[in-house]
Amino acid sequence: MNPIENHSLTKFIQQTIPFKEIDVDEIVNSFHSIKIKKGEFLLKESQISNDYFYLQKGLVRTYLYNLEGDQITTDFFTENNIVFEVTSFFKRVPSETNIQAISDCIGYRISYEELNTLFHNKPAFRDFGRAILVKEFIASKKRVYAMINQTAEQRYQNLLYSKPEIFKTSPLKYIASYLGITDSTLSRIRKKM
Repeated sequence: MNPIENHSLTKFIQQTIPFKEIDVDEIVNSFHSIKIKKGEFLLKESQISNDYFYLQKGLVRTYLYNLEGDQITTDFFTENNIVFEVTSFFKRVPSETNIQAISDCIGYRISYEELNTLFHNKPAFRDFGRAILVKEFIASKKRVYAMINQTAEQRYQNLLYSKPEIFKTSPLKYIASYLGITDSTLSRIRKKM
């Protein structure tokens, strides 16, 4: 892999957990560059997640269907984030969610087998993996709490502040479902602000 190509992945890994340079090079070289077009899926419901994906550029969402058959966006992933379906990936069970590119994306992927090889051969990489899981767990808890103890306006403002790039690329219906509100409620909030 070209060192200039993988600069953002190298930087992301080093900012997450300190590594020896030789270890970072070996880790980064285990990832494979990938381009995903807008609308393509990284994972579809009922497939087993086999890719651990670093998103260098673009916007990705996860979604599932509610009982009425409507798509409900459960998360957005922006640049410099790890994207994967944790339960399916680690338990090797079919996914309940879909992971779809909202824009053209560039990133790096590593397979389940390759990731486990790194976990076994590079103890510091286990710390990296743990740090990513803890970060995602905290974000998930914050989202659950926000759905309970924040107004729709507060959730909108928090999303606008924390991930403004979503509003440049994502259709508003995805944002509304993520916030747990209707499209018309989102329109009213946007007009008010």
